[in-house]
This record gives sequence, C-alpha cells and structure tokens, in this order.
Amino acid sequence: MSSLCPQPGGKDDELFWRALSEKVAGRRIPFSGSLALTHRCNLGCVHCYAREGCTEAAGGELAIQQWKKIIGELKAAGCLYLLLTGGEPLLREDFPEIYSFAKQNGFLVSVFTNGTLVDEKILELFSSLPPRLVEISLYGASAGTHDRVTGAPGSFAAAMRALDRLLARGIKVSLKSVLLTLNADDMPAVEELARRRNVQFRLDAAVFPSLEGDRSPLGLRVLPEQAVELEMADPERRREWQEFLAAFAGMPDAGGLFNCGSGVNTFHVDPQGWMYPCLMVRSPRYSLVRGSFQEGWSREFTAFRSLAAAMPCRDCEQKLLCGYCPGFFELENNDPRVPSQYLCAIGKLRFARITRDPAEGE
Repeated sequence: MSSLCPQPGGKDDELFWRALSEKVAGRRIPFSGSLALTHRCNLGCVHCYAREGCTEAAGGELAIQQWKKIIGELKAAGCLYLLLTGGEPLLREDFPEIYSFAKQNGFLVSVFTNGTLVDEKILELFSSLPPRLVEISLYGASAGTHDRVTGAPGSFAAAMRALDRLLARGIKVSLKSVLLTLNADDMPAVEELARRRNVQFRLDAAVFPSLEGDRSPLGLRVLPEQAVELEMADPERRREWQEFLAAFAGMPDAGGLFNCGSGVNTFHVDPQGWMYPCLMVRSPRYSLVRGSFQEGWSREFTAFRSLAAAMPCRDCEQKLLCGYCPGFFELENNDPRVPSQYLCAIGKLRFARITRDPAEGE
C-alpha cells in the first residue's frame, strides 16, 4: 500500500480494507476518506509530491466552517474512517477545532504528521479525544539522515520527541518512511527504532513525480532489488506478504482499470475543496464549494471506474504485489494504462521471494 493511501497499516490492515471494500462495493458507500487541510508544510522534503503547495498562502484553503459543512455531509453519506493530512495539518491554527468536530460527530480519525508541531496543546487534545492513529513520517534513524531528507535541521529531534510524548500519553502511533537513495542504509535502524517502541512501521519505495509534474524525485529511487531485499529482510513483513497473496490470489478480476476502492468506497478532498477519487487520481474532480458531497459522489465518480485495464496488467500474476495504481502510472507516464516499469520490477521480485520454496532457504 502506498504511503499516501488513507488507510495506514501493514498487510494485515490491507487484508481488512480489501475485504471490507468488497462487501460494500456494490453499495458505493464512501466509508473512508482523506481531507488535506493544507498543502503548507514547515519542512522541505526532497521527494515531496506537493512541493509547489508547501509555501502557498493559507488564503487558498477552505475556512473552518466550510470544512465543518463537508464533514457533516460525509457523516450523512455514511463515512466512518477519516484521515486528516496535509501538507502538515498541524500548521492550521484551527486544527484542534476541526479535529474535535470530526471526533464529536463519530468519525474514527487518523492523523498524518511530521511530528514537529506536536506540542502540549495537541497532546491534551489527543488525550481527551483519542485518535484512531497518529502516523509520523521518519526518514532516518539519525538527525544527519532524516534532516537531510527534510531540509530542516532539528526535525529529527522534534519528531522523536513527539513520538515519545504521544506514546507516554497512551496514544496509538505508527511510523512510516519513504525509501530513498539518501536514507536506504538507515532503514534497518529505523525499523529497529520502531520495534523497540513497539510501534508499527511501514516502508514504501514507490517514489513518483510531484502532482505538478516535477520528475526530479525519480532520481531518488533505489534499485528494485535493493528495495525488495530491505523489505524481505524482515521475516514478519515477508509473512504478511505471503498471507496477503494467499488470501487474494486467484480471485476473479473484473478487468477494470481500477481495482481499489477509489471512487467506490474512498475519496480525497484537497485544501481548496476539490474532491477526487483518491489523492493519486487527478481526474475526475468535483468542487465541494459549489456543490454537495452527495451530488459529487453520485454524479462524477462512476464513469472512470468502467475504464478497461491495461493489457500488460490484466492477467499478470504479480498484480497484487507490485503496488498497481493507475494514478501512479499517470503521474509517471502521463497515461493511466501504461504501467510503471519500476513497480513491475518490484512486483516480480516480491513474487519470486515470497513464493520461493522454504527448503531453498534464504
């Protein structure tokens, strides 16, 4: 699962989400969505997918009353799981009010953050209204590596301080990272850091161009062989992949371009109120400023699901393992039907590793 997906977690979580999506898919209930409250960020990560928005003025963002209106419409539509993300969502001074409103309306709320702005006020907020999960991005096991990726000296110390303070309050926390040439050597140490604190860790090698088309992040990709070797070095992660493949291999494929919950059970709303099937899929879109959630959900997000799958992927046995995503394909190749060769290579290597006869050893 991409680190951008609304549902944080490992393969066990993904098994749950896929099973739940299949049960309610025919009813098109938007049970899970993400709200990007801002594209502004106090860091300058080298691989950022929204880098042009990191410094945008807050004037382009929805006001709090607009967010409350949208959250109310989501509740009426049957949404249950809500991710508050950014940019860095804690940059909004009204974040506590937006978060509290979502919690008080019964949503199971997760928060994606870089951790640097977790202060006493946020700790008190999360203690009184516990989130489903707070997920912190950590790009290295040391300040030298992490701060090089973020471009912000002191960001590693701040993230670690946030991690430990949240855990001390009994708040559920997980860590995630993006695998880059700049931090690949640190990943075993980051995993060990997460293990010592008994928090879940997920790693993603799927670096892609920015939403504005900047392809420079692609130069930060590690070789597919290195990415899969780091993944499979953890026996638990290899087991999760094996169970995931066993659960879904051989299941019928409808042959559509999209095989996820985008526009069927999940959605994404950006800081200006544009709703998309997900963060990665940039079309179609619908303005929640001009219309209601139900209107957009019913009218705009149906036709794109009927698009036929790309021929190279339609019958590929590694499709479950590569991170298949037409939105990713379009960002990389300007065409959602043209697969990413990088993801293809990763999928084939994963398949070879997790289907290897145990008698062969490692």
